[in-house]
Amino acid sequence: MFRGPDGLQQRRHVLVIGAPRSGTTLLATIIGRHSEVGMMNEDITGRGLRKVLGRTITGNKLCIPNQIQLERASRFGWRWLKKLGVVGEAPRSQYSITDYLQLPKLKVVAIIRHGNDSISSMMVRGKSKLKKAVRRWAEAIETIGELKRSYADRLLVVNFEDLVLSPEKTVREICRFLEINFEAQMLDGYLYNAKYPETRFNAEKAYRCVKENRELGVEVLAPAAVRIYENLLSGQRQRRAPKEVARKTVSHN
Repeated sequence: MFRGPDGLQQRRHVLVIGAPRSGTTLLATIIGRHSEVGMMNEDITGRGLRKVLGRTITGNKLCIPNQIQLERASRFGWRWLKKLGVVGEAPRSQYSITDYLQLPKLKVVAIIRHGNDSISSMMVRGKSKLKKAVRRWAEAIETIGELKRSYADRLLVVNFEDLVLSPEKTVREICRFLEINFEAQMLDGYLYNAKYPETRFNAEKAYRCVKENRELGVEVLAPAAVRIYENLLSGQRQRRAPKEVARKTVSHN
């Protein structure tokens, strides 16, 4: 797919990424509700992007690092190395994020979620151990941070908490980034989430660990990733409300 020419020169692509249990499926479903988007869920072959018919944009959703990573690693003996504990993850996707970025009209939408909530959900819903869950969240955040540094013009960072607390504002921002018109039906994406259907945007999931006073020690276990997350969150806030940030800066000075 990445080497051969695409018969449809006007076709565009979107890759939705994020840590497990950070809202990737909800986000991909919302984007997939748009009439001009054909969205796939966890297609590890990569070939599906050209198999979707009749859509202006085709996309795929994959989680970091268990499904996709920034660079493609040699598959020779990779899973054996994982079993031996030499490597932490053996990504299932045949292509890396860097491979996807070879598609000239591809944009990346990355979702981030508070570390305690994402890790806690991996442990409860995914039955992961704390160490593994922290590693997955940290690697996802570090990967998104690297994409921000290297491909800022092709990346949109979405905050999970903003998505569930201010869905229309967040979805409109996604539409502007993808250069598509906002469609109201995108806001009922939670109804079409095949894995985790809901009846509404569940605001109770936002900052759940803070509300329940549960602390997993992420700041100690993954301090570098926490700093990157805070920088990503800060940049996302500044992009969404530049006037408010400017006023606060002037006031502070």
